[in-house]
Amino acid sequence: MIGMQLSYSAIEARLARWTFAGLLALAFFGCGRKAPPKPPQDVVPKTITDLSAASEAEGIRLSWSRPETYANGTRMNDLGGFWLERATPSEPSFSRLETLEVGDRERFRQLKRFQHLDRSAHPRITYMYRVVSFTTDRYVSEPSNVVSVVGSNPGEETHAPLQRP
Repeated sequence: MIGMQLSYSAIEARLARWTFAGLLALAFFGCGRKAPPKPPQDVVPKTITDLSAASEAEGIRLSWSRPETYANGTRMNDLGGFWLERATPSEPSFSRLETLEVGDRERFRQLKRFQHLDRSAHPRITYMYRVVSFTTDRYVSEPSNVVSVVGSNPGEETHAPLQRP
């Protein structure tokens, strides 16, 4: 009986050592990200600086380039979308006009330039626009450059009037 107790103790000791070694291996070689976490200000998209606007018969067309890096300069692969914001001289605080989701993250060839047509713009009213980009985890960039444009009439001529003799 004493011989059996020793063998059970030896088995328990070996089992405890193997369990400890297995847990140690999992802790060292486990799954997950091995790099240290990044502070939130480093993983926000880089600010858009090339927003442009043009008045057309159908509305105001906005255009901007895709942010390809985070604020810290590393390559970004989780662009989630954009918030388009608009203001007027009578209401100078910006309000969200649209949320545009980006769905091309898994594509081989991603869009390099984005456009949006604001069909709700009225003629002869000055509008100011800016764009904010965000990641899939909702880290938000600083607002883009502000562009100002006047809405045009759908029937308005876009060229200079001819002079009459």
